[in-house]
Amino acid sequence: MPVNYYVGIDVSKADFYASFDEVSSSIRYENTKKGINTFLREMNKRFYTNQNTIIGLESTASYHLLLCVICTDLGYTVNVINPLTVKTQNQTSLRRVKHDAKDASLIRYCLTQGTGYPFHETTETLTVRSLVRQRNSLATILLKLKRQIKDIEHKQYCLGTTLPNTYQDIRPLLEKKSKELEKILKTHRTQEQRLLQSIPGIGPLTAAAFLSEVQDIKRFATPKQLTAYIGLDSRVHQSGTSIHGKGYISKRGNKILRTRLYNAVSVAVLRPNTFQVFFQKKMAEGKPYKVALIATMNKMARVVHSVWTNNQPFRDYYYNPPKSSKSTEA
Repeated sequence: MPVNYYVGIDVSKADFYASFDEVSSSIRYENTKKGINTFLREMNKRFYTNQNTIIGLESTASYHLLLCVICTDLGYTVNVINPLTVKTQNQTSLRRVKHDAKDASLIRYCLTQGTGYPFHETTETLTVRSLVRQRNSLATILLKLKRQIKDIEHKQYCLGTTLPNTYQDIRPLLEKKSKELEKILKTHRTQEQRLLQSIPGIGPLTAAAFLSEVQDIKRFATPKQLTAYIGLDSRVHQSGTSIHGKGYISKRGNKILRTRLYNAVSVAVLRPNTFQVFFQKKMAEGKPYKVALIATMNKMARVVHSVWTNNQPFRDYYYNPPKSSKSTEA
């Protein structure tokens, strides 16, 4: 059955607005099971079924989760849209308006243009994602904590006295919890983790991050779609017919994957492998360090797509280690 109806929803912590068509005003509902059931009854009154309707909403931390789970369990297709897409659409309007009811209409319009990815979360994917993000948050806190500890130690040295260092007391607990999370992450989808870890530079945390954020590589038919999801695609600049060019990477994708991939490539280029060869080639071409590194990130993302799609471990066919040669001097 063809899709005839599009419903745009703007979700917040306490409520959500639903835009059912281009004519009527958006309707407000409570973001609770009771409120969602009221919304579904309105859908039934309008004969918006799971066969002829697509629902679209923004990715908003965890506030959109309840609505997504209930609607997908009932067979509806729910597309999760990047908030930046809606923001960009709002900026194209001559009269910019920031209001939940208006946002719902904008989301509906974006949905009609085919934006967003279908919600296919499961208990396992949500669990792994939560663990990955908790671990990333702890890593950020620990990094800040270490800087603060060093700062206090320097002050003690300068003043020649002892200062209370609460940060030093907290640090062991956070490090312990971080290691516990890493241990749990290693138990999820172990076969796929081993597959991704066959790629130089990719360790357990990066592999787990890809599994939690991408979920299923079949979502991305081409490597280009994956790089765009990560935010490694270039921003295109065009002015009339005379100026054409590509600028910096868009950074509009998944920040967690972009950070993990940056770390993976930074490690990979330090050892003999195809990524080091590619990176050194870019540097030899005169590219700045970070530009060469981002180009290598693109290459690694394409390799991730290939390895994961084909379900085959990475084999470095393109790198030939230098052969040791014996001296011919007398």
